[in-house]
Amino acid sequence: MIHSRSFVLYAMALLASAGCKKKEAAPAGDGSGSATASLKTGVRASLGGGKPGESFAPSKQGFKFQNYGSDAKFENLTPVEVKRLFGADVCADADDKGNCILTPAGERWMQENNKAMDGGHCEGMAALALLFDLKKANPADFGAPTAFELAIEGNAKLQHEIAYWFSTQSIAPMSKAEVRTLTPNEVADKLAEGFKTGAESCTIGIYMLDGSGGHATTPYAIVDKSDTETWIMHYDNNFPGEERHIEIDRKANTWKYFTAADPKEPGSVYEGNADSNSLTIAPTSVRTGVLICPFCGEIDDAKDDETRAKGSRRIMLDSDAHLLITDDTGKKIGYDGGKLVNEIPGAQAIEPKAMARRADSEPVYDLPSGHKLVVTLDGSALKKKDASDVSLIANGYTMGVYGVDLEPGEKDTIEFSADWKAISYITQLADTPDLELGVATLGADYEFEIHASGEEGGQRVDISLDAKAGTLAVSAAAKDGSATYEVIVHRIADHGEQVFKHAGVAAGAKDKFVFHYADWQGNGKSMKVGVDKGGDGTIDEDEDLTDEE
Repeated sequence: MIHSRSFVLYAMALLASAGCKKKEAAPAGDGSGSATASLKTGVRASLGGGKPGESFAPSKQGFKFQNYGSDAKFENLTPVEVKRLFGADVCADADDKGNCILTPAGERWMQENNKAMDGGHCEGMAALALLFDLKKANPADFGAPTAFELAIEGNAKLQHEIAYWFSTQSIAPMSKAEVRTLTPNEVADKLAEGFKTGAESCTIGIYMLDGSGGHATTPYAIVDKSDTETWIMHYDNNFPGEERHIEIDRKANTWKYFTAADPKEPGSVYEGNADSNSLTIAPTSVRTGVLICPFCGEIDDAKDDETRAKGSRRIMLDSDAHLLITDDTGKKIGYDGGKLVNEIPGAQAIEPKAMARRADSEPVYDLPSGHKLVVTLDGSALKKKDASDVSLIANGYTMGVYGVDLEPGEKDTIEFSADWKAISYITQLADTPDLELGVATLGADYEFEIHASGEEGGQRVDISLDAKAGTLAVSAAAKDGSATYEVIVHRIADHGEQVFKHAGVAAGAKDKFVFHYADWQGNGKSMKVGVDKGGDGTIDEDEDLTDEE
């Protein structure tokens, strides 16, 4: 990095995705239909202290458009929002127009958050509607005097704002602030207390009993229908403009509600009891407070070493497959024999809202730093070939394997070193993956890409970085012992981004190529490469590879 950085603590971040389905008719007796005529009596408390409809009404403070997932006409996070979240430290440099170029880890973090919004933007919509009502944000800044009058199509500024608030749920301390330990009665009582005192406001989270299908809404009133029945009135962005309620049976201490968790999924009745922890609240004060950058830092800055040592690493899978992660003590987290296990102290398998534990989903894994990790990419549950990406993000660096065409039943292996220095990929089939390693340094930032060509019998690719020497070592071997691959090096420094590319690097069995990236003179210039034939640690010859970019 060419910018100085303030000291930041790493904390886990949850890539939570809150989503919804197109509005469907609720089943009879689910207790979630229109309630306008029933609010004449029984109001215990409401947002802002007024009567329902006076301080908040879905037809005024809610959005008139329905929650949405991925769509080419909508934009999500850009470097502008990432910089707004964490400050200038996220920028490796600026382009010729002065726009922020994110660090490699920052770019990967942004991409993964944007992918998480494929399941919907409910969290962002629920939070922003509440912030508008609390006067912590102004709908006029986005084109209309009220939230309900705002249009989403063609309104990039509003799209970015919704994505911004969506992403806050994945950042510490907000990532740990959702209260998941309350009974349904306690949730209603806590919300009523907050409405009366004005000390805190919250969004609601609802989940299936197995922890799946999370969805976020905006509560605005507590109505006691009788001694045994309480309604939580809330704006559900699945149902624009409608007054809807979560029904609580105070005697049984249970709740139920009809909605959907994803634009692609049918609606369902959600429910829970005193022990299910499936009805949650998330405080606004934490969301709007100071958020801690989960990827900032430089690998060669001593002040960041303690942050990395005490922090964690996040591993994410974009695929219908599963992961099983084993550390260097033999303990595991992930799917083992079809069941989700966690044996690693301090590790967490975090269930993202709307994507949690569906057949086509995978938790986000947070693991303590300081251990080598062996990751099994398991296609046993696949019914057809699936494109799979595995990412690791931590302070100052990112690693990953992308574009794996995983076959049903296939099991590939990825090895991450205990630090930021090495990654390996082993497959028994003809995959042609991209291995990436990105680092931020006190000088330039670098991203390295290795695209290997596979054979039917499989291959192994190893890359390792020596930041002090300014070298990247690559070894690749296929079934017959030889391999070819393409190398791409991105360098972001005070003269902008430059890219070196060379295809057709041919390696014999156990050969290692050592790329002197720090000595590279820039676009159009060749890069010195040392060839270690047989991989015995001795450079046998030097080559100059041309820049084909």
